[in-house]
Amino acid sequence: MKKLALSLILALLLTALSGCVQPGTQPKPSEPAGTTPTGAAPAAPETDDEVHPMLFHITGPEGQEGWLFGTIHVGDQRIDTALEKLKPVLNGCDALAVEFDVVAYEKDYGAQLRAMGNFLLRDGTKISDHMPAETYEKAAALLREAGLSSMLTDSYNLAMWSQLVAQAAILTRTDYDMGISMDRSLIRYCYEKKIEVRDVESAEFQYALLASFSDELNLLLIDSTLNGLDTYGADVDALYGAWLSGDYDRIVGVLNEESGGSDDLTEEQAALLEDYYDQMLARRNLGMRDKAVAWLEAGDKVFFAVGAAHLVDEGGLVELLRAGGYTVEQIAY
Repeated sequence: MKKLALSLILALLLTALSGCVQPGTQPKPSEPAGTTPTGAAPAAPETDDEVHPMLFHITGPEGQEGWLFGTIHVGDQRIDTALEKLKPVLNGCDALAVEFDVVAYEKDYGAQLRAMGNFLLRDGTKISDHMPAETYEKAAALLREAGLSSMLTDSYNLAMWSQLVAQAAILTRTDYDMGISMDRSLIRYCYEKKIEVRDVESAEFQYALLASFSDELNLLLIDSTLNGLDTYGADVDALYGAWLSGDYDRIVGVLNEESGGSDDLTEEQAALLEDYYDQMLARRNLGMRDKAVAWLEAGDKVFFAVGAAHLVDEGGLVELLRAGGYTVEQIAY
């Protein structure tokens, strides 16, 4: 099972939907000074010269031009370093395109309430009726540790619990802040500079997709997160470090790293996960490609910023755009 893709793909969706985490206020369990939530010494921060997430310049046969950037949906102070380096490029663009404008969405309480309808149990049952008792106790304890437990928690369905458990793992097993993300930083800067912000997808689309997966798949995701808590911090560190480096091959390697439990999956479970990754990545990549091409063909110079997992490997946006006749070159900055 791919260990890290979930952290990269889902973190933005979690914060926007739950409204639990605001920038700079990530809750942390009590820890001795000088340690991370996993008990390990904090990693030494990279120098500014080592912070350069993947950035690609796109050109077309008829002079079309745009930019492709891989974001990550959690962060720390090094997000500011990346933003400073990107400002000259952003300032020359007609628009910023993100998966969806999470800053605007977090202010739209009506939209959030409508989205919550996808994640509530409506048959009079509680979440404990839908998962094994041992899994429920472990998951509920993790949510309490992360400060994510509330009066409504037991009324959420498995789709929401799979998201909350992943969010709780980030909050309790890493030092990254889900309110300080590359996406938010880009959006806020463009607001300040009056650069148009466009949605590549929409909040409604993403939440409907998350709500569409089966109970069996969501239980598998919950178990995967709970069983991987001991190494979760190190895993996300590896992912974040790869993202900061902008090293395409390193990012691919980290995202495709298999966990030790992969051999324990049944054929049915493996098929569920394969379909999940197909819908969360491959199919969405096609829609993202179409949006990018439409703007390029319209002559719009767009800074296209989506999760880094959407850019790389087979079926990623870099390959899809090259296959469509565009030149896509990674830029050193």
